[in-house]
Amino acid sequence: MQDIPLSGIITNPKQEISGMDLYQDQVILLPENLGGYLFMISKDEIYASLNSKSPAAIEPKQIPFLTPDYSKSIPGFEGLESIAFDENHFIITLEAKSDGDMHGYVAWGTIDPKTFEAVVLEQDLIELPMPTQVKNMTYESALIYKNDAILFYEANGKNIRKSAWQHQFSLKEKTTTKIAFPNIEYRITDVTKLDEQNRFWAINYLWPGDKKRLTPSEDQIAINYKKGKTHQQSEAIERLVAFEIKNGEIHLANLPPVQFELDEDGSRNWEGIVRLDKKGFLIATDKFPGSFLSFVPYRLK
Repeated sequence: MQDIPLSGIITNPKQEISGMDLYQDQVILLPENLGGYLFMISKDEIYASLNSKSPAAIEPKQIPFLTPDYSKSIPGFEGLESIAFDENHFIITLEAKSDGDMHGYVAWGTIDPKTFEAVVLEQDLIELPMPTQVKNMTYESALIYKNDAILFYEANGKNIRKSAWQHQFSLKEKTTTKIAFPNIEYRITDVTKLDEQNRFWAINYLWPGDKKRLTPSEDQIAINYKKGKTHQQSEAIERLVAFEIKNGEIHLANLPPVQFELDEDGSRNWEGIVRLDKKGFLIATDKFPGSFLSFVPYRLK
């Protein structure tokens, strides 16, 4: 894993990066809190940093992100969770807590390909039924599949959800159906775009303090594939897991997980991921233990 140094307001923990996606040749980072902007870093800047022996810190551009004031229109609004682009359209997922229950929403908007101004209109929002109730967990990730957006609930373990389906949201009709999804323990915090083989990668993460909420069952991935050295010595999990869409269902792909070398100082809450061409992945933390952007080399086929 190679760190990409950042500077500017993005390094303030209050930004809380909660999602990431590619638009054109730009990496777009979504702050959890409403600030009126998205962060943008060009792939050229990323490669310049990765190829430098002494990289200068990158200060991401701030592009306008014009949305309703969800803190007023959504009871108990807590923040934005994910973003996914489809040409000049995008969707976001939102999280709220009201009357003791978690609530998930999806909204959609457009981005100007020249100015990069992103706009969401007030009426372009619907609430999504929740599959179950787990504290602070809603729809954490999204990807575009054909003319639909697949919206991923964060907790999908066997002891949480007997059937771990996900919402499939029609970008044209603005209606939802369900798509089958395998049980996977711990949290899913973001996903990549689909590749040419209908595969995508997800961040699969466990902070040991979440065990009480998630009540994990047997970790089938750890059973099937040997744990890395640092994972053998810790309860924390930081890894990427590959999935594929086949026959209208989502399955685990027949690929070993990418296991990160764990940090001795504590878990890193990775909340954003994109594929960087076929060279590997960019991943970003929210604010724990700081605001980090890193490159994970992996030869993608």
